[in-house]
Amino acid sequence: MAVYDPRGGGNVHVDRALTNISVGFPNNGMVGETLFPVVKVAFQTGFWYQFGREGWLPEDEYRAPGTETLEVPGLTVAITPYFAKEYALAIAVTDEEREQADAPMDPDRDGTDLVTSKLLLKREQRMKDLVTTTANYHTGHSVTLAGATQWSAYATSTPIADIKTGLRKVHSVLFMEPNTAIIPYEVMAILEDHPDFIERIKYSQPGIITADIIASMVGVQRIIVPGMGFNSGVPGGATTLAYLWGKDVVLAWVPPRAGLKIPAFAYEINWRYPGGQAQVVTRWRVEARKSDIVRVSRRYTLKMIAVDAGTGGSIAGYVIKAAVA
Repeated sequence: MAVYDPRGGGNVHVDRALTNISVGFPNNGMVGETLFPVVKVAFQTGFWYQFGREGWLPEDEYRAPGTETLEVPGLTVAITPYFAKEYALAIAVTDEEREQADAPMDPDRDGTDLVTSKLLLKREQRMKDLVTTTANYHTGHSVTLAGATQWSAYATSTPIADIKTGLRKVHSVLFMEPNTAIIPYEVMAILEDHPDFIERIKYSQPGIITADIIASMVGVQRIIVPGMGFNSGVPGGATTLAYLWGKDVVLAWVPPRAGLKIPAFAYEINWRYPGGQAQVVTRWRVEARKSDIVRVSRRYTLKMIAVDAGTGGSIAGYVIKAAVA
């Protein structure tokens, strides 16, 4: 594939080998894709159907002799549009760098890894920001803890009850409990020593609390503990490190697969262009700089799917803000 580059560089082409490196890049603890299964789309813009819940409404189906059968209206259908934006970063790989690189250094591979890491880190941050914003949830599907109710206050907090409240809230409108919980490292480190859990296992299991044990106690199929960090400082300035997922807990119903009339917490709608890959690497020559420009791009949008028709907030999830101090 060759495209004219209006900036005066050489031909742009999709680099298959570098694309494979980028697609296979390790996620370094990123967990957002667990909440946002990828839905492949063939077009950058489009829409999806959101069906109503008329099927949950029982009808008096008795038909008396000689009368007509009760006829019910069909499902209501809403159309929700999407637009898959392009997100991309590039790096220059100079001729001098290639000439002097010793094994195991590989400037093209290393550059691709760097921009891929940054691209996916920002995507993870977008996912986290979306699912930890209370305004994105249906009424009553969020709680903010403070002081004595935060789980770091061992004597007064009730994490098991708080989590089960969230599970029941989702079940009351979706009739399915969340099957996935995101409990960040900072929160899990506190829960591992919380008396609520210690008391329940002290006579039956070793006194070591794990994510699996907590999952079994609260009734969640899987608990994911993101521990990745990021630098919130400015380039060239002092390093300011923080955990990306912070101290908020997210409970979500994530379907085993995407499909029609299947409720879901969220999706990444991914336009696989060009090359049919989730993200691609393109490269072109800029002779005046004696460099090749390597660009990694991904075209997607993030959507919370199962939402209430009135509030527009998610009914397939629940967020516990500031779970620990």
